[in-house]
Amino acid sequence: MAGKSERATPGMSKSGFGERLKRERELRGVSRDEICTATRIGTRFLEALENEQWGILPGGIFNRGFIRAVARFLGLDEDDLLAEYDLALSEQTAQIEAKPPVPQAPPRPTAGRSMWLGTLYVIILLGTGWLGWTGRYKTIGQATKERNSAPSAVPVAARPEGARPNPSAENAASTTSAPLAASPSPSGTGFPGLELKVEAGKETSVSVSADGSKVFEGSMIAGQSRTFTAQEAIDISAKDAGALLLELNGQTLAPLGPPGQPGNVTLTRSDLKPTGGGAD
Repeated sequence: MAGKSERATPGMSKSGFGERLKRERELRGVSRDEICTATRIGTRFLEALENEQWGILPGGIFNRGFIRAVARFLGLDEDDLLAEYDLALSEQTAQIEAKPPVPQAPPRPTAGRSMWLGTLYVIILLGTGWLGWTGRYKTIGQATKERNSAPSAVPVAARPEGARPNPSAENAASTTSAPLAASPSPSGTGFPGLELKVEAGKETSVSVSADGSKVFEGSMIAGQSRTFTAQEAIDISAKDAGALLLELNGQTLAPLGPPGQPGNVTLTRSDLKPTGGGAD
């Protein structure tokens, strides 16, 4: 066991996210299989979290959903564990960006290529000079033409001394329109029932019923998001249980089941944890 831990250390972040996750699990005497059975997270995904092997994980919202589910099972603070995960991920990104690119020696030009490049350079110089001369000639000609065709300024007749100004003209010039006051937008009210947000990590077939009535049945593509509401219960099923991330009234739920297998669940208010827990 010690040898395996030492081999994984070079790839670990300085924050020790994976080591802490593994240590908290072992302190409670819980195996990976027990966590995976309770949270419906794949065993290889949990092992990848403990070893900080980010390339094995599906990424994005799924990683954060896994971490929330594991933290809830172990009795850890969800937000603290997510903060450690973000720090570990940023450390690995910084290490990758810090690696300098390997310089490559430029190809040595051949004699034929050098001669061709020299000829091309001379042609470019001649063409640039010709374009500059013709452009200057056209500019001078156009400026002369505009100067000759410009109309002379017409003097404005001065108002006789002592003459009274036209009040209607002054009123018309000084008239301005007052801006319309923006009407306040009505504030929204909270939804008293159940609100389920479904996000797809990859394409799969989904069926959703709200209070016994089917409200959606079809395919959701990767990156697509839908929201469903109900008063008492929401039934959801998917052809690929691991392709969906669920949020009930803002609380992240565990996946429907293992990736690649069908899964379904009925959600009610009993699936909500007491307010005061961590949430995104």
